[in-house]
Amino acid sequence: MNTLISAISNREHSFSDRLIFYRPTADDIQAIFNIHANPETNHFNPQGPMTTLEEAHSVLAHWQTEWDEKQWGYWSVALRSDPERIIGFGGISNRPRFGGNALVERLQQLHAANLYFRFSPEVWGSGYANEMAEKALEMAFNQIGLKVVLGLTRETNAPSRRALERLGLKFKEMSGEEHELGAQYVYSIEAETYRMKFL
Repeated sequence: MNTLISAISNREHSFSDRLIFYRPTADDIQAIFNIHANPETNHFNPQGPMTTLEEAHSVLAHWQTEWDEKQWGYWSVALRSDPERIIGFGGISNRPRFGGNALVERLQQLHAANLYFRFSPEVWGSGYANEMAEKALEMAFNQIGLKVVLGLTRETNAPSRRALERLGLKFKEMSGEEHELGAQYVYSIEAETYRMKFL
């Protein structure tokens, strides 16, 4: 049995050209912590890095609950060439753990989801976040039937803003309280716009 078949044989998964998208499991706890505790991946995060494995367990439990209820949510992401090493997390959720009840209520009212991505700095610049996000948008609009996908970022987070814009999301509004990292910027793309652009 080759490495790819061995790695995916017991996990729910899907593929893109270079990536594998897994439903998160307890096997991913250390990767969840490593990536979310890294100061480089939290440079624009007002809450700062994770500090304990207990936080990673809490995040995983939240993600798994959403998967259990809807059969979709954030993914654990690996390379097809190295399927046992998790390089990042992301996808779409309409119950994101961060953002508060107001965001969850808004997503549910709009029949929308939040687009999220966080990858290890070791793979930055390789286009993996963009590839994952393209897969997430395709699933959101063509499989799940959502009407809107939102992307939230900080005013000062130019790389994230550029990434959202490359994916076709447009700046919609500023939201929330001011912060030293700048206002929270809300980007969005509607199903009809997505289909006109990509289909």
